[in-house]
Amino acid sequence: MHRTALQALALLTAIASIAPAQLIQAAETKDFLKKTPAWFATEEAKTVAANLLSYQSDFGGWPKNLDLTAKPFTGRRDELVGELRPIFDNSATTDEIRYLARMHKATGDARYLRAVEDGLDYILIAQYPTGGWPQFYPPDSEYHRHITFNDNSMVRILLLLQEMGKPGVFEALDADRRTAAQIAFQRGIECILKCQIKVDGRLTAWCAQHDEFDYSPRPARKFELVSLSGAESVAIVKLLMSLPRPAPEIVESIEAAVVWLQTARIEGWRIEELTTDDTQGHNFSATPDPAAKPLWARFYDITTNQPLWSNRDGVRKLGMAEIGWARHGYAWTGDWAQSLLNKDYPAWKKRLAKEGPGPAFTPWQPVVRIALAGDSTVTDTAGWGFGFKKAITGQVLCQNFAGGGQSSKSFRDTGVWQKVLNSKPDYVLIQFGHNDMPGKGPKRETDPETTYAENLRRYVQEVRAAGAKPVLVTSLVRRIFNRDNSGQLRGELAPYANAMRRIATEEKVPLVDLYTRSVEHVVKLGPQGVEPFEPILPVKPATAPAAKEVGSSTSTSSPTTPPSTKPGDAVSAPEPAAATAPVPAPAPITAEVTAPAAGDIDFPTSTPATRRDGTHLNVPGSIEFANLVVDELKKVIPEADMNHWFRH
Repeated sequence: MHRTALQALALLTAIASIAPAQLIQAAETKDFLKKTPAWFATEEAKTVAANLLSYQSDFGGWPKNLDLTAKPFTGRRDELVGELRPIFDNSATTDEIRYLARMHKATGDARYLRAVEDGLDYILIAQYPTGGWPQFYPPDSEYHRHITFNDNSMVRILLLLQEMGKPGVFEALDADRRTAAQIAFQRGIECILKCQIKVDGRLTAWCAQHDEFDYSPRPARKFELVSLSGAESVAIVKLLMSLPRPAPEIVESIEAAVVWLQTARIEGWRIEELTTDDTQGHNFSATPDPAAKPLWARFYDITTNQPLWSNRDGVRKLGMAEIGWARHGYAWTGDWAQSLLNKDYPAWKKRLAKEGPGPAFTPWQPVVRIALAGDSTVTDTAGWGFGFKKAITGQVLCQNFAGGGQSSKSFRDTGVWQKVLNSKPDYVLIQFGHNDMPGKGPKRETDPETTYAENLRRYVQEVRAAGAKPVLVTSLVRRIFNRDNSGQLRGELAPYANAMRRIATEEKVPLVDLYTRSVEHVVKLGPQGVEPFEPILPVKPATAPAAKEVGSSTSTSSPTTPPSTKPGDAVSAPEPAAATAPVPAPAPITAEVTAPAAGDIDFPTSTPATRRDGTHLNVPGSIEFANLVVDELKKVIPEADMNHWFRH
């Protein structure tokens, strides 16, 4: 089983005891990677490791552009967002994984190995079905979501994965993770080949960003236009050159990129950066100089192959000298390809002539494709989706199509369901109910016995018509206890769970009864026991009457008793569950949070400024409740189909 939130808390507590407090000179993680193997057993190394561990997000990655080595992070784990969010840019995450792998090699401390495993899992989960990586995970809706070669982000990930397949500090990783790393590496190389831009039928180079679905070149910030990259393409070619006995497709890719780099060089110009802006607000000068060394521009027009220059407004300029002071310090030109063309490429040609190319490139095929369809309690960011992906092996491709606010009705109406079918899955796990409830509005709400059941039945039939196998998953219970000290949970989702059970029986569909399992688990843990799994949300002034909130008088079920006592609907705790739980005063009702009804208790640690979310999950909660899904799935899917699905 994966590490639970309580184990994670124990880990963080233990970090403080790894080494005595001492002053560490500020440095980037990569600087410490230059130390000798013996140094990693020192107290100084342990202190640096403790500091790095304190910044590791629950997702598994690390932030960038911060001093992670000199002092520990002392805030709450839920504050590792914004500038502290995990990311791949600027060497973040990859160098921290390398450092902690060296720590485990030197000390044998299992805490370091667990951190490396979580870091690798973060990388594996973040990889798109198309084989590339966003700038960070979970991705946003901005340009960061694109496949990111910018600043060599994806190349650094692939170099790390490549290391994991070789003898050295990563040998302690379990066999599945090492295999998964090599599969992810292969998929990344395949992505690179598909992203290489063709102009007039000829391969050229790469853009700094590419579309995560169709591989097409994409812009990033306004001054980073759709273009051919004279910087990032060099790192990509060097990575491809590192492959032993490359496939003919890789050889073709390298040769074409080298030809493009040769034609893209800028000769006869001396580029100088001004120490202050001139009277026109410019910060570069370009002077003709026949003796100047060749340079390459950061961006080239895909059609004309001419260098591109622009300011923050994205307006193209005629030359580098017209770039404004606002882009002072940006690497617009460099000698990036000089060493590649003069040394690396000739050496690669000699090695290729001696060894010869390898067999044709074989695209990766997963042993099974799983699609997740559902509401926010299934997503990677607020549901059990992340934990589910963390449990699968590297031979499985899992795509999560779940979305916040979706119901069994809106999921089809908004077109997401068609995307599920178009992904050509082998299995589709389907969970709806939270947003089908009364009070969610006509675009979402359904009746459990009629429209909800009809939607489920139609989903089942369409999955089968597409050649896949449906699996129905009853809703994750809301972790909100009644205030009467009865040990009972609110049970308004029970009618939807009952309806799904009925459809599963009638349609002979495998059923993961997550509602029953999560009820049992939550009741056993009690109000305080579930708090480590709850997201912490800020409370804002009320913007809507409480009667319009979930669990208010608009609900069809009583706030104090479950609406059904059919098998699987029991929500009572074993004696003396929750009988001694403290009963604080109600927190302010807010439209920003799913508000309990008047008879429901607040979580014991809720404050006037924050309250816990009893519907959604943080990362430890995602892992905890995904384990229930996995356990039930193993019971209802034939064992022959699941030989390579899960790590445990």
